[in-house]
Amino acid sequence: MKLRTLFTALLVFVTFFANAQRTQEEQMGIQYFQNGEYEKAVELFAKIYNSSPNSYIYYYYYQTLMQLGDFKEAEKVVKKQQKNSPKVQRYKIDLGFVYESSGEQEKAENVYSDAIKDLQPQQNLIRELYHAFLVRKQLNYALSTLQKGRKLLNDNKLFTAEITDIYIQLNQTDKVVAEALGLVSDKSISNVQVVETIIQKLLTDDENKQKYLTVRTILQKNIQQQPDNICYEMILKWVYMLYKEYPDALVLTKSIDRKLKEDGQRVFQLAKEAAANKDYGTAIDALRYLIERGEQSTYYTSAQFQLLDVKYEQLISKSPVVLEDALVLEKEFNQTLTDYGFHSGTSSWIRKYAHLLAFYVNKPQQAIEVLNQAVANAERDAIEQAEYKIDLADIELFMGDVWEATLHYSQVDKAFPNELIGQTAKFKNAKLSFYIGEFEWAKSQLDVLRAATSKLIANDAMYFSLLISDNEEESDEEEDSLFSNDIENNIGLRYYAKADFLIFQNKHDEALQLLDSILIVDPFGKLVDDVYFQKAQISIKKGDYFGAEQLLKEIVSKHSYDLLADDATFKLAELYDYSFKDSAQAMEYYQQLLKEYPDSLFTVTARKRYRELRGDYKTIN
Repeated sequence: MKLRTLFTALLVFVTFFANAQRTQEEQMGIQYFQNGEYEKAVELFAKIYNSSPNSYIYYYYYQTLMQLGDFKEAEKVVKKQQKNSPKVQRYKIDLGFVYESSGEQEKAENVYSDAIKDLQPQQNLIRELYHAFLVRKQLNYALSTLQKGRKLLNDNKLFTAEITDIYIQLNQTDKVVAEALGLVSDKSISNVQVVETIIQKLLTDDENKQKYLTVRTILQKNIQQQPDNICYEMILKWVYMLYKEYPDALVLTKSIDRKLKEDGQRVFQLAKEAAANKDYGTAIDALRYLIERGEQSTYYTSAQFQLLDVKYEQLISKSPVVLEDALVLEKEFNQTLTDYGFHSGTSSWIRKYAHLLAFYVNKPQQAIEVLNQAVANAERDAIEQAEYKIDLADIELFMGDVWEATLHYSQVDKAFPNELIGQTAKFKNAKLSFYIGEFEWAKSQLDVLRAATSKLIANDAMYFSLLISDNEEESDEEEDSLFSNDIENNIGLRYYAKADFLIFQNKHDEALQLLDSILIVDPFGKLVDDVYFQKAQISIKKGDYFGAEQLLKEIVSKHSYDLLADDATFKLAELYDYSFKDSAQAMEYYQQLLKEYPDSLFTVTARKRYRELRGDYKTIN
């Protein structure tokens, strides 16, 4: 008994020692292999493999032999491994690759073909052979493997993702689409998202939109041939949304809504996305569709208020505003608010209505009356009251009533010193001081706001503070009225402040004249990039996109280290994105912003928009 125990212990020790030695040799061999010292590696691998032909060491031994061009020995090793593990598909392809690498193409093709011919109806074996071919870049054989597998398993929907991946690599767009659409040929709505994922992968690299045109044509043809298969409409609508073709997407969305007898959710979602992408016309059409369905529609009320928002954004996005359009919108705001009442639930629209009255239809006194009534109605909600007071101050400033405006701003600032609304009021009050030329006072308030909790306010406060400190000259005079006629000091800065105020009043032509005056007075001064940026924003409102493009490019190229460089880069990206509809250029500038100005206020928005244009996000069907 003791002898047996001793023998067992000795056997365990010898085995442990042998394994430890082999492990050390393996590590050394792998190190040689990784360093490209194949002659040294092959001796160690041969020794280890001959004593223990496992799949792990086989991999290194086989690769080393192939690197050395010792194809005869590689052939022997593969055949030995096949004999040990006859069901492993990878070894068949390893053998074929030996023949291919040694120039024996016919023998290689025979091995590949036999591997596919000998396939058994087992999904794991089929996938294993497919992957073996894929690793060797044998795409056609990989494809044949999957097609044979479908026949063996009698399922034409199997391996669709893998097959379409191969077609994408082979640049066979029509086959990708046909293969993907096979998943919904039986009207299986549950497979729509899978199809969209495949098409999105196909369209990732599509700069000239040729793939998009192919996808669109095939889907349109399928819809014509099988009008009862709603899946095709859903997929084409999704493709239109991906390419921001909102009018075409709306036609299909309404069709889907009717056929599925839905509540309008898809249409409402499209309206919001179209509006966010500044396609106001399509958003308005979508919302009208929901409103016309009547009060029984789930989205009837939401669509009414959303319609006001979209029309308001559409109106103020252009300069000059068409008075007739503003008057029509005024009536619609008035009617909707009359129907639903003036209360906290409609406060957002009350504020826009007042702004519309004051800034666009020349009824500031009526706007003040609306807001005073709103303040009285909001006695129980201090924040809501404060919002109305800020709007009141904006209108009073618009009318030139500086003292009433600063009073209302100050009231809100004092009531909420540490909250966003109070900081907003303080910033607007500082801007008021800037407008009237009280630069030192404005700067003192702006410097306080550079530590504001709102990143946007802190960023704007820093900009205006530095604008003042970079351009202000010392002055002993006091300003008694809005924009003193004495402009001997700080000429450029005074002109700029006046221009900024005119922009606030929507007097863009007058603002442009003052901005041009700055360039005449000091064509190479520190205000040049600021002037260009303001002129670019006015140009965009006027629809002069090419003019804006040139101004913004001037800032990006010649003022890349100034404060407005990231603003100009972001604005250029948006210009290409929404106005020129040039996704490639838009992505280029969004990416430039992310690389060159990682701390910019716009990085989060730019990153999200870049990913959207790249196709990372899917829209709801």
